[in-house]
Amino acid sequence: MGDPSSLRFVPASKAATPIDWTRVPEATKKYLIEQYGYDFDKDEDKPLPATVEDLAKMFDGATFFGYLRSGILMALMDISKFGLQPTRPTLSGFTPAGPRFYMTYLDQVWFFLFAPGTRECIIGNSDNIIRNYDYMKIDDPEMHRKKVEAEAAEETAMAQAFDVRLEEDVSRGMAEVVKIANKLSGWTATTAQDSLEYAQYVEAIMTLPYSHPAHRGLMQDVLGPLFRKR
Repeated sequence: MGDPSSLRFVPASKAATPIDWTRVPEATKKYLIEQYGYDFDKDEDKPLPATVEDLAKMFDGATFFGYLRSGILMALMDISKFGLQPTRPTLSGFTPAGPRFYMTYLDQVWFFLFAPGTRECIIGNSDNIIRNYDYMKIDDPEMHRKKVEAEAAEETAMAQAFDVRLEEDVSRGMAEVVKIANKLSGWTATTAQDSLEYAQYVEAIMTLPYSHPAHRGLMQDVLGPLFRKR
């Protein structure tokens, strides 16, 4: 199944941003429900999320960051383009930061930044979080719970501190250079479009036989660094 992502923070000023599903393509809505919207307890589909915060909660605990295939990337970009009301530029001529949410995946904090009225979304992540302890060595369940809660609080604080910088930098037009710099406010970042194109490339290569040079080359690119670190 893969490692899950855990929701950590949705800025209060953007949490209640409504999603107009009447303007979102039917195929996108169907994909989202099929992949993330089934309620196993009630054995029925969940309703489409009303707000950006509700959408983020739909991904909480699921395999999300680290597993962004072309389908979910296109769905998120469709939501941004059709489902979110465009924001007016500021007096400086730049568009304010759109709705966004933060999640943890492995040892990093990740974010997805919408660009209402466009598909120019941005995905980014922090450096690895350095822990000062190894909670796997803790045998006491209560101590383990407290350590997990402490980690979650630390990750939330990281997201909140970064979000202040992100909002300031986007308002100054820094989002427009992400494609070149691969950075935003000090964190690694990329456009959703670039991520989509890479996902489509990987998915196409994976349909080829393993003996195909392109398939073998991709596996070497992905797995090679893992073996070199040993």
